[in-house]
Amino acid sequence: MRAMLDRRSVSPKRLGAPGPSAEQLELVLRAALRAPDHGGLTPWRAIQIPAERRAELAQVFAEEKQRRDPLASADDLQRAREHALNAPTLIAFVVSPRAGVTVPLHEQWLAAGAALGNMLNAFDALGFGAIMLSGDRCSDAPLIASLGLQLGEKFAGFISAGTVLKTPPAAIPKSIGTVWSQWCGAKAEQPQGALD
Repeated sequence: MRAMLDRRSVSPKRLGAPGPSAEQLELVLRAALRAPDHGGLTPWRAIQIPAERRAELAQVFAEEKQRRDPLASADDLQRAREHALNAPTLIAFVVSPRAGVTVPLHEQWLAAGAALGNMLNAFDALGFGAIMLSGDRCSDAPLIASLGLQLGEKFAGFISAGTVLKTPPAAIPKSIGTVWSQWCGAKAEQPQGALD
């Protein structure tokens, strides 16, 4: 519980080598496969970007930035490239909904999100920092095509993982009362913040 209560996302700029080993990445994926998954559909997949392909992805990022902002400066394009290079481990997370099944689409997305949460928790449990980043590039058709997504799949974002070199700022505490209430019957007014 302590690990889950203390976990927080860590920016790629704060991460460095060493990254997770192949054996540790396998553990992370095994944890993801244990997430709640109605129907056992596994409606997601993960694509590791190997070290020898990171420079190629950096160029894809720069090209995406230029398509989105034709007036982007050289510094802007360099920052876009760095997004592909900062963390020692980079994984594209893809949601792969299954068609023609009885499990509703929104439940498949929830299952993919649960798997993603397990991955981030697993990285933390292994002593690494990690974060999931999405943004405008996740909707860029050429970038999505370069990752080899299939029809019907959605690119959710990139997971960055590595050793925490610089401690992130403290997390902003959130009140349980913002997400918790108690049902008082079909016609009763619902109280908020019962656990504050």
